[in-house]
Amino acid sequence: MAIGAAAIARDVDAQTPNEATRILEKAQVTILGETASYTLRMTVNRTGKSPRVVTMDGFKSGDDRGLVRYTDPPKEKGTVYLRRDDNTYIYLPAAEKVARVGPKQTFGGGDFNNGDIFRLSLTRDYEATLAGEETVNGVPCHVLELKARNRGVAYDRVRYLVRKDGTHFPCLAEYFTISGKKLKILRTDEVETLGGRKRPTRMIMESALETGAFTELKFLKIDDRPKLDERMFSPASLERER
Repeated sequence: MAIGAAAIARDVDAQTPNEATRILEKAQVTILGETASYTLRMTVNRTGKSPRVVTMDGFKSGDDRGLVRYTDPPKEKGTVYLRRDDNTYIYLPAAEKVARVGPKQTFGGGDFNNGDIFRLSLTRDYEATLAGEETVNGVPCHVLELKARNRGVAYDRVRYLVRKDGTHFPCLAEYFTISGKKLKILRTDEVETLGGRKRPTRMIMESALETGAFTELKFLKIDDRPKLDERMFSPASLERER
């Protein structure tokens, strides 16, 4: 009986989220919840070039489905990215073509990649551990070390900082390769009320490899209770964009 009880205890412990995982679970839904529709403005900045600005509408359904559709500028209007399960697709109206793309490929020519935009479940993709505390802009934060569960995700390791003030708002993330090289730095700020609750509304991804290269994502509208037609989250729906 004692051996059986010990085995049961180990099984329970294995299924119980640790503190780092609980913090991560709360942090990953502070901007977009389980289901959401939103309007987003992306500004891509490069040294010596005029900023490139794209406005888009996005939709999220659970941890497995996401869709983003460009609405401006006119020459790019109708471009659509779709995430369903482990696959990401793009529809380009100029080519009238649907193609599959990888999570590590650049999203819209900026510093975010497809995995960043459609990273729908950090707790599923990464193993989290607590690695101390750090202050960012005067705000105490938990430091989480995230280790990729498999090679299919965009980054091998992420250093992820979450506010300790009870909001669980993410404020900073650093992304690394398997060799330990830093690729990007993500800053999350501008807490505003959108969709009836306060949340961070701006994310800036800076390249650690190219001086002066960064991309801003700014949420303009968010609805946490949209009525979504699940048929929109299928490659066949992209074919109908034609």
